[in-house]
Amino acid sequence: MNKSNMGNGQKGSNSLTATELDVIASAIVTFGDALGTIAAVRALEAEVQEEIDQENQNKQLIRMEKQIDQLTRKLEKMEQLFRSYGGLD
Repeated sequence: MNKSNMGNGQKGSNSLTATELDVIASAIVTFGDALGTIAAVRALEAEVQEEIDQENQNKQLIRMEKQIDQLTRKLEKMEQLFRSYGGLD
């Protein structure tokens, strides 16, 4: 640029205009918003997975309780049979 162009209010080639700075700032803010959204999605996914894991644990616990009840009933029947044949007094 020559001196006459600089004197007419034009800026040097290394300067950023307010509009350019605004565009850059908007891009950075958009990127930050995207990161925040990704973090929120990941947190939600983790929470959903935790709920699924808890539900699976509850189902497994219920199955185990049923198995224990069945084994207890079988053991009681075996004890009754053993007593009826003169064992366990």
